[in-house]
Amino acid sequence: MASCAVPPGSAFVRTTDALLREFERRRREIADLSASAFQTLSILEGAGEALPGHGVAERLLVRCASMTSLLDTLERRGLIERHPNPVDRRKVLIHMTDAGRAIVDQMFPVVHAASTEAFAHLSDSDRAQLIESLSIVRTRLSEISSSPPASPKPRAARGGDVTGSGTCRFRERDVRCRRVVGVYRQPFTT
Repeated sequence: MASCAVPPGSAFVRTTDALLREFERRRREIADLSASAFQTLSILEGAGEALPGHGVAERLLVRCASMTSLLDTLERRGLIERHPNPVDRRKVLIHMTDAGRAIVDQMFPVVHAASTEAFAHLSDSDRAQLIESLSIVRTRLSEISSSPPASPKPRAARGGDVTGSGTCRFRERDVRCRRVVGVYRQPFTT
């Protein structure tokens, strides 16, 4: 008996999560900093200049209150410094220290190596197809993000058969599937 294929969104999330865990494992060997702390240092390094705290928060997609705590930690560890903005003294600019730059300089090759190793078994054409597919999904997400979400379909009834017929609908063909608790509770259609 064949099982239903995993929905692409689930496969993508699981794969991304595994890749991010590997990045985290390797980054922790460089410095015991959170992913947000590494991202903050990367944002500052990528900007090539000091940034206001709210500018870092926007790029990191966090609230300013969370950013303040994160910057406090990085400052205590000597990885950033806060200096008054020379144009507007009410504001503060975040500068990366040499110690912060040293961590970023160590981190980028490690993250790049993890990414390269993760995709090493894909052929050049498979990598190109993956990049193209992700680009298509990203474009579609951009399109749908400006519309209100569609009403979800109700979940299938619990117990017994997933669809009531013993089959799942996937890629316009019926495939026999067994119900695994917590996995496929409703049919998938494309």
